[in-house]
Amino acid sequence: MKQPSVHFFTPNSLLLKWEPQISTAIELEMYGFSKIIAESCSNDILEIVPSYHELAVYLTEKANIQDVATKIKNLVVNRNQAELKSLKQRTLTIPVCYEGNFAIDLETVANMHHMNPSEVIRLHTQPVYSVSFLGFLPGFPYVSGLPEKLHTPRRENPRTKIAKGSVGIGGKQTGVYPQESPGGWHIIGNSPLHFFDVQKSPAALLRAGDKILFTSVSIKQYEQIATEVKKGTYELDIKHDD
Repeated sequence: MKQPSVHFFTPNSLLLKWEPQISTAIELEMYGFSKIIAESCSNDILEIVPSYHELAVYLTEKANIQDVATKIKNLVVNRNQAELKSLKQRTLTIPVCYEGNFAIDLETVANMHHMNPSEVIRLHTQPVYSVSFLGFLPGFPYVSGLPEKLHTPRRENPRTKIAKGSVGIGGKQTGVYPQESPGGWHIIGNSPLHFFDVQKSPAALLRAGDKILFTSVSIKQYEQIATEVKKGTYELDIKHDD
C-alpha cells in the first residue's frame, strides 16, 4: 500500500490522502493513523474526521500548521507497520428489530423491490458489512456492503425526526442513527444499542474498518437487550481477527 500524502486543506487543517478506492486495508490504516496523530499531536488537534480515503485533521487556533504538517509527514515516513497492524479488525454483531413501529419503511422498501418484507430482512442480515467512516452525526456509521437488490433512493421528503437506533437504507448504503435527528433514509428497523455515548471513551461504538453483522431480534428480545444495555450488563458480541 502506498503511503498517504499530506496536504494543506484550510488555514487550520491538513488532509491525508490515500489511493481513491474503498479498501478495508486503507480504512484500518486510516484508523491507525488517526490514533497515532491524536496521541503525537494532542495539544494541537481539535478534531480528526475520516472519509473513504482521506483523513482531515483540524487544528486548534494556537497550533502552528507548518510544525504539525512536518510532524505528521515524519509520522507517515516513519510509520510503524507493527503498530498499525496491531489494530486488529473487529466483527460486531448488531441486534436489530425489524418489526412494528421500528420498521416504518420496511413495507415500502419491499414494494419498491417487488419482494416481501421477510426477504428484505433476510437480505439485510446476510452480508458482513464494512464501516467506511463515521459522519453526518457523531457516531453515525456509513456502512458499505448492502446487497444490490436493496439499493434504494433516499426519501424525496426527509423526516424531521428519526428515532435513535433507527437502521436505515440510503442509496447503496445502510447505517444506524446514533441519536434522534432529521433524516432521509428509509427506516427498516431499530437497534437497542448505544452507538454514541459521551460518557465512554471512545464515545462511538463503531470505528472505520470494523466489520458488522446485523441479526434480527423480536420485540421481546429487543426490550430485554435494551434493559441490559441500560443496566450496563449487555455483552456485545465482538470478535477480533487473529
